[in-house]
Amino acid sequence: MRKLRTSTCVPRRGSWSLRRRWRGTVPPVGRTGNANVSKLVYGLDVGTTKIVAIAGRVDGRRPVEVLAMGEAPSYGLRRGVVVDREAATESVAEAIEACGGGKLRGGPVSVGIAGSHIRSLNTEVTLLNRSRNRLVTERFLKRLHAEARGADPDEDEEVLHVVPRSFVLDGTEGVRQPVGLAARRVTMRAHVVSGAISSIQNLLGAVEDCGVRVSRVVLEPLASAEACLSPDDRQMGTALLDIGGGTTDIAAFLRGSLAHTAVVPIGGESFSADVAYGLKLPFEDAERLKVRYGSALSDGVDDVAPVLLDDRHHSAKFISQILEYRAREVLEFARDSLDHARVRNSLPGGIVLTGGGSQLEGFGQLAEEILGMRARLAVPRRIKGDVKPVQKPQYSTAVGLLYFAAKNDDLRPKSKGAGAFDFGSIVAAVKGWFRVLPG
Repeated sequence: MRKLRTSTCVPRRGSWSLRRRWRGTVPPVGRTGNANVSKLVYGLDVGTTKIVAIAGRVDGRRPVEVLAMGEAPSYGLRRGVVVDREAATESVAEAIEACGGGKLRGGPVSVGIAGSHIRSLNTEVTLLNRSRNRLVTERFLKRLHAEARGADPDEDEEVLHVVPRSFVLDGTEGVRQPVGLAARRVTMRAHVVSGAISSIQNLLGAVEDCGVRVSRVVLEPLASAEACLSPDDRQMGTALLDIGGGTTDIAAFLRGSLAHTAVVPIGGESFSADVAYGLKLPFEDAERLKVRYGSALSDGVDDVAPVLLDDRHHSAKFISQILEYRAREVLEFARDSLDHARVRNSLPGGIVLTGGGSQLEGFGQLAEEILGMRARLAVPRRIKGDVKPVQKPQYSTAVGLLYFAAKNDDLRPKSKGAGAFDFGSIVAAVKGWFRVLPG
């Protein structure tokens, strides 16, 4: 498969005026002061409606400092999946240039992924520890992770994440960090997330066509959770609902560990498309009406209240009825997903809403009604520097990718206990498919 040259990444005519740029001072790669404690980290949120490239710095302690961000309209993606590689590549290139261009291309980048091809399950694997001293080691944990990756294999899927939930050592339940403890029989209970190889391959191809070196692929709701949820939220039992442009992503945490993930193939773009269809308007005009006048609670809208757009009057009530219908569908999907995983009644922390779609007026109140729990809106937290440009719900995934990179880049030695993320060799594995697939 022949890759496009970086020089072909030219934005389409007229798109530069839509680009958003915010940039501080980004030092050259590797020159971050004290190399032992400071490191540059990069994220790329490849969404259905927008692409966000972001650069930050971490010194081994939170919060992460956001150094630069670039945003561009997204083309070539549908519901989180690449459907036009050349158009997607152009969009990614535009966002990268807005973030500083070469600096982002020079470092390892964490890329977010979503889409209806994502699948997750809870599993457990057991191995006998045959070492003489019976101590659980890092090497033994790697064997457990490898077993979990092969627990429910599908030839068309690749595992994205193995997240330990807890360990059982010789019958002792609830162990969070097994390394250094003695046990003959060790069981790991884990949450495993996988995705379609073809979809992952297409995403990596569009990104790497722009000269970016991908270090890991991260499920987007996990990135958003890194940005929006505190350790107390996870310990109490909380679900996150990220309403993006093309998908709505779900992540639920119980007793500090990831318990459930899901991707609903409906997002804010579907809301706008419904309004466009109902009012016989161009999509862009429907989007403007949704943002300015839309509500997820039509009962509170005056029956005869008109709204004006380009010398035409429209019924605010009808617009809100359209939006409420779609909002209910999304929230009912989320409710059914949490019920199927048997976690909805174990979330005293309630539901945390983020993503651009969460800003629809009345959405939080409707979520409380349908999900039967309290709901609150969240923005990225614990970031330093000039945070105003990125402290908005629509940037939760992008900021979370920086948190993810900082947390998992081994700035300090750490063991893979419960809650730690194992990326395995997902990027290398999918690149292997580049070489072996006919084409």
